[in-house]
Amino acid sequence: MSLTAPAPQRGTYQVRTFGCQMNVHDSERLTGMLEDSGYSAAPKDADPRRGEVDVIVFNTCAVRENADNKLYGTLGGLRPGKDANPGMQIAVGGCLAQKDRAAIVERAPWVDVVFGTHNIGSLPVLLDRARHNAEAQVEILESLDVFPSTLPTRRESAYAAWVSISVGCNNTCTFCIVPSLRGKEKDRRPGDVLAEVRDVVDSGAIEVTLLGQNVNSYGVEFGDRGAFAKLLRACGDVEGLKRTRSSPSTSPQARSSFAKAPRSPNSTP
Repeated sequence: MSLTAPAPQRGTYQVRTFGCQMNVHDSERLTGMLEDSGYSAAPKDADPRRGEVDVIVFNTCAVRENADNKLYGTLGGLRPGKDANPGMQIAVGGCLAQKDRAAIVERAPWVDVVFGTHNIGSLPVLLDRARHNAEAQVEILESLDVFPSTLPTRRESAYAAWVSISVGCNNTCTFCIVPSLRGKEKDRRPGDVLAEVRDVVDSGAIEVTLLGQNVNSYGVEFGDRGAFAKLLRACGDVEGLKRTRSSPSTSPQARSSFAKAPRSPNSTP
């Protein structure tokens, strides 16, 4: 018998995701945290432009073309909803939040919370603080607070799961803004990754996608350049897992990483 009291009902939420696979993964964590905090998913036809949602969260991208225009245009459309429902809270996170920071609140003063890529676990506390203080909360960290995969999750698919193996990138490609927004590469230990893979398979998943900004350099933080190949091999041994995918990489390590990985019936680059 559990001694933990269920979280009180606190209203409805929507989470909207712009951008890459990592953002989709992070949004599953944001959703899990909101539900753990007592929020419930808003009906599919609920329209925040009419104030029909209590909390709406935008997990943003700063890489895709017109990312800024898309976010600020969407936020502008929410102003009538905020007027209709002053208690509605609007939160902006992700890469664009990490880049623009307090400028988001300056351009859209009806936004309640801004959080970055390194502290998505702070969202419920920031919502509470904004409500209590009756003022916007902007919290941007410069390094990873808690590895996203350790947070509660609500997966979108019953048969496919995202599993993050690393966050950030050590490369300094001229065209890429990711290292400045996601930080230096942080690698999860292989045992933690495999524990999550086994957990999602036990929950019914038959396909796993290993995520990272640069999956092929996985292991650099703990000094094992062959770690990604070993991880693919270990995933191939997980009973019940039918397919292992990984996020694409254009890094110089890509060819050597996959060349070192043994052939496995469930591994797909």
